[in-house]
Amino acid sequence: MSQLDRRSLLRAAGLLVGGAGATALLAACGRDEPATAGTGGPLRAKVQPRSPGTAGAIRDSVVEQFGLEAKHRLSLDRKAGGGPGAGQEQLLTGVLDIYAFGPLGATEVNTSGHDIVIVGPSLWNHGSWIVPADSPYRTVADLKGRKVGVQPPSSDTYRAAALASAVNGIDFAREYRLFTGQPIANLALYERGDLDAIIAIEPNATRLVAKGNRQLASVSELWQRGTGDRSPLFLNGTAVRRDWLAANRETAKAYVDLTAEAWRLIKEDPTLTARYHADYGIPADEKKAIELLPSRLVPVYGDVWDDTVFANIDKQIDVALEAGVLKRRADRPVYEKL
Repeated sequence: MSQLDRRSLLRAAGLLVGGAGATALLAACGRDEPATAGTGGPLRAKVQPRSPGTAGAIRDSVVEQFGLEAKHRLSLDRKAGGGPGAGQEQLLTGVLDIYAFGPLGATEVNTSGHDIVIVGPSLWNHGSWIVPADSPYRTVADLKGRKVGVQPPSSDTYRAAALASAVNGIDFAREYRLFTGQPIANLALYERGDLDAIIAIEPNATRLVAKGNRQLASVSELWQRGTGDRSPLFLNGTAVRRDWLAANRETAKAYVDLTAEAWRLIKEDPTLTARYHADYGIPADEKKAIELLPSRLVPVYGDVWDDTVFANIDKQIDVALEAGVLKRRADRPVYEKL
């Protein structure tokens, strides 16, 4: 089946029967599985194109600088998917082989008929509660009843903010006047004074702080305060479909190793974040923001995948069930160690 015909079939399946039906249809018509796994040839996978302006955008530059793709015997097709907003759906339907998922998002889709599993780390939570420099509000609790910008309820950022609020005795959806939308839209509302606060993600959070805005707390700090957990709040990790993993375990492991090595290299040399400031969408004239990148972005990158992370994920799911953010638990764990 040609790539064009296959994509047409995917679109038709999505229109007729939705994501779950499209996944089943893919299984029926067959996937383009790599023929080189285990033979010494390149390990092929379809991944999201470079996503400038995001916290993870620097990975491709680090991978290229240090030759990590060849080192891990990978051949990554970065032309398969669309923008970051469609990445999770494209993973579910088979347009992508690998994409990032958070534990709550993975639980939600798995209880709806899919079978996604997170197999390695990617990012710690990087949401921050930010107010203008002259704001009278000093704590997150002070903002109750006020206008707060945040990403849509389906996003990992929204869910994490809801969890971090819940463990501190705050009903996120009810006690704030939430304005939900994409980061760029919320940023515009905030900067023209229509919002009292914004839960900004990186690199927007760093750019706002560099301009003099005040960070009240990070979502991760609120989680640690409310739970006593010493680990940062896990945001998302490398996720795949279980059926794809069964035929491509070596490829998945190589991709996880590539990501972890890229993040370790950044931790060893934090100046890489400043060197590749353009990947974050930060122009050269924003010198203060560039200066802040090593201290603010390096802690975002997760290179650990062990029992401490699994406990963090399990705790998130438990709290989400108690707070009503999730309706039920998935039948199988949403994470696995390769």
